[in-house]
Amino acid sequence: MKYLSLITWVTQLGFSILFPTCFFLMLAYWLQNRFGLGPWVMVVLGIIGLLTSFSTTKSCVRSMLKAAGEITEDKSEPPVAFNNHH
Repeated sequence: MKYLSLITWVTQLGFSILFPTCFFLMLAYWLQNRFGLGPWVMVVLGIIGLLTSFSTTKSCVRSMLKAAGEITEDKSEPPVAFNNHH
């Protein structure tokens, strides 16, 4: 069941990569049509979208690696002779 949760991270990763760029490009297109702005708005918001995609992808990969580490981590019990002195 824990591995199924890792599969959902793949969907999240795809969403993190595509959504910000598409959103900012659609916003730029709307701004061009609505207010008659030049092509510069498409370039500026395209760059912002790519930077946002990079940032969200980076944080998603970190979370994915942390979740994968928790699943594969060896959680064996300490030896019987182990004594925790404070």
